[in-house]
Amino acid sequence: MATLKQIADEVGVSVGTVSRVLNNDTTISVSNETKIKIFDVAEEMQYKTLKQRKIDNKSKSVNKLRVGIVEMYEPSEQLEDPYYLLLRSVVDKECFENEIEVVNLYKSEDCYKFIGNEPINGIIAIGKFTKKEIKKLKDINENIVFLDSSPDDMNYDSVKINFKLGTEMALDYLIKLGHRHIGYIGSFETLDDYKEKSLDKRLEFYKSYMIARGLYNEDYVLDTKNVSSEDGYITTKEFIENKKEMPTAFFVGTDTIATGVLRALYEDNLMVPDNVSIIGFNDVIASQHTIPPLTTVRVHIENLASASIDLILERMIKERTYSKKVIIPSELVIRKSTSKLKDLLKK
Repeated sequence: MATLKQIADEVGVSVGTVSRVLNNDTTISVSNETKIKIFDVAEEMQYKTLKQRKIDNKSKSVNKLRVGIVEMYEPSEQLEDPYYLLLRSVVDKECFENEIEVVNLYKSEDCYKFIGNEPINGIIAIGKFTKKEIKKLKDINENIVFLDSSPDDMNYDSVKINFKLGTEMALDYLIKLGHRHIGYIGSFETLDDYKEKSLDKRLEFYKSYMIARGLYNEDYVLDTKNVSSEDGYITTKEFIENKKEMPTAFFVGTDTIATGVLRALYEDNLMVPDNVSIIGFNDVIASQHTIPPLTTVRVHIENLASASIDLILERMIKERTYSKKVIIPSELVIRKSTSKLKDLLKK
């Protein structure tokens, strides 16, 4: 078994930091990125805390729970938008803390497989999956929790983000600041619960909110087609070049897109928030390091992961037979990319 020092050397932090993180010391000031890395390395090295070793000694007669993890995207596909990459890391951390063995499922031709012959107790499916893919997962194990989608509420557990609440919080805040000319930038179509293209939920709720208040202006709604930073940059540049009138604020579908929007505005000498306010969505780690730091709707990834583990355990240990759908609320994180309209007009 690995030692704390080996983990500390691998991560590049002190032994004390590793010990406090693995023992869930909430008073330690360490970034989420570093915490996740510590848990990842500890899992790779099969490290166990004193508490976990005591649990093992008391429950040697009980078989270890094994959960299969399957992801919609390959790791290389996740680099453009790190949301799912971070979500997977937190799921792994939650499994580690709950003494659950993680088994990676991978797609091979027309089915899903995993290494080893020992059966798994359930599956956490991260992202969106087609009806055919869901059927193939069911062939392995019927105890499936869908994380970030909800394809079949009657048969499967699921955990999703409350997009409506997050969108309304963002727009309420901009209205409170005095903004009325509020645009939207994002991909009009994203993958639905069955991995098919459909109207993005953030755009859907944005439109209904603005229409209900008589504030909707179609000229201010920009389609990035995809969800990369480069798409946000190109779409915003084209809008600036072709339109004379700029809204006083934009609500942007993802933080990744927002980084491209910020770059396009900066290159055209449109300062944020002096000339236009920006609110993103997701609160990925990079959002606090943009210039200016991005006001955004935080998705509580830790809560999403924790809820998925709870659902798996309920099915396996408590033998719950009915399905559950958990909706996790979002939170508005106010940074420096937004300002009051009256302040904006003075500059």
